[in-house]
Amino acid sequence: MKRIVLDVDTGVDDALALLLALRSPELTLEAVTTVAGNVAVETATRNTRLVLELAQAPKKLRVAKGAAQPLQRPLLTAAQVHGSDGLGNVTGVYPPPQHPLAGNEASDLLLELIAQYGKELTIVATGPMTNLARAAQREPERFRQVGEIVQMGGALQVRGNTSPVAEFNVYVDPEAAAVVLAAGVPLRLVPLDVTEQVILLRSELRRRALERDSTVFQFVREFTVLYFDFQQRMSGLNGGYLHDPTAVVAVIDPALFTWQPARVEVRTDEAERGRTVATPAADSPVQVATAVDAARVLELFCDRVCR
Repeated sequence: MKRIVLDVDTGVDDALALLLALRSPELTLEAVTTVAGNVAVETATRNTRLVLELAQAPKKLRVAKGAAQPLQRPLLTAAQVHGSDGLGNVTGVYPPPQHPLAGNEASDLLLELIAQYGKELTIVATGPMTNLARAAQREPERFRQVGEIVQMGGALQVRGNTSPVAEFNVYVDPEAAAVVLAAGVPLRLVPLDVTEQVILLRSELRRRALERDSTVFQFVREFTVLYFDFQQRMSGLNGGYLHDPTAVVAVIDPALFTWQPARVEVRTDEAERGRTVATPAADSPVQVATAVDAARVLELFCDRVCR
């Protein structure tokens, strides 16, 4: 079993990634840290606690609130994609979550867990890299003791989803991404090049619901409606991309991906803000996913979450 921490800006696909991690016997979820991105950090934290509560996660699972702003920039959110509440505008029907909130800040908890578990620990980051960058800047030597970071982010050979050249997580805080990618830690980048190949269709949700249903799966079908509507308006896709769950699958079964060692540069100038440029380099601690067995990733996800 792999010890992981999820660092999330909980919108729709982060919530799906949380559920997948909780339902994957290959993983031990040690903690969840939250960051501003898809929504404000307070909303991301509330959404995280709600998902954990509905999934009946153990109360001892720590949740720590993190950075409210990028390192150097105003926050850009994605309400048009995820809803004003981050979960399809459906959370108002649920009571405030009671899952406990840790007393320490996210970057402090990350450093604490790295000190505790060292090379056994993987950080799976599905939002902007602000918390990770703050930890790296605060205690660089300890940060380098982490086993691995798996980051959903970047657009290498495909068009960005926030600007023509940039993926959302990197665009929101490019300075943080640059800090983490330059930290010298083992890092696997899961970019749009592969995540946009893993698509959950509405028809698959309906089919699965007829086979087996639950309170959590009903919640999934509720909070994905607006996300799917957005994708349909933008691209005609009758479903949604599983960006963040794909990063979790990259930890569960890395063999479902093709990996290329590379040096990855993040552009921080306004003209190319958030652009990620990968140059093959055999000696780099960074690997980028260049291909994926999308059918098997989707099947793994659906078998565990859509029930």
